Amino acid sequence: MQDRQEPAETEERALYKRVIRSADALFKKVGFRGVTMEAVAREAVVAKATLYSYFRNKDELFIAVSARIAEGHRAGFTAALANAAGKTLDERVAAAIVGRRASLFTYMASSPHAEDLISHKHQLAGDIFVRSDEFMLRLLTSALREDSVLKPSAARLARALFYGSAQIGVNSASRTVLEADLEAFVMTHLAGARALADRT
Repeated sequence: MQDRQEPAETEERALYKRVIRSADALFKKVGFRGVTMEAVAREAVVAKATLYSYFRNKDELFIAVSARIAEGHRAGFTAALANAAGKTLDERVAAAIVGRRASLFTYMASSPHAEDLISHKHQLAGDIFVRSDEFMLRLLTSALREDSVLKPSAARLARALFYGSAQIGVNSASRTVLEADLEAFVMTHLAGARALADRT
C-alpha cells in the first residue's frame, strides 16, 4: 500500500497538516470506530468536500495519520543517531532506542483507545511501520559500524538492540523508569558486545 502524496502548495499543505492533526487527535479521543469523516471536517474546520478531496474514506485518512507518525519516528531516530556535539556512539545509540520506544509508551498513555488504534495500524498501515522500522534498523547498523570493534557484528547487534528493546516498556510504571531501563539495556549490550569481541 503506498503512502498518500501530500499537497505541494503552501496553503494546501498547511490545510492538509491541520486535517491530519485534527484526525490524529480525534482518533486518540474517541477511537477508530468513533471517528467519522464529518467529525474530522468539523474538528479541522474544513468543508467535507475538501476533506474528501484528500481522502476517499476514513481508512485512507487513518493511513495518512499513521504515515505522519512513522515519519516522526524516523526523524527522531535519525536526529538522535546524528553525530551531535560531544556525544559518544553509545550515548547516541541509547538516545535513539530510548526515543523510539518511549514514543510508543507516550502514545499508549495518551489515549484510552491506544490498543485498538495500534490494532488498526497493523491492519491498515502495517507496511508503513515495517518500512519505517527497516529504515531505522539500517541506520542503526550503519552507526554501529563506525566502531571498529563492533563493526563485524553490527547488523546482528542492531537487530538485538532494536527488537530486543521493544518488550522493555510493557511493565514500566513511568516514562522515567522506561528510559532508565532502556538506557541500561543498550549500554549493557554494547559493553557486552565489546567484551566478547576482545575475547575472540
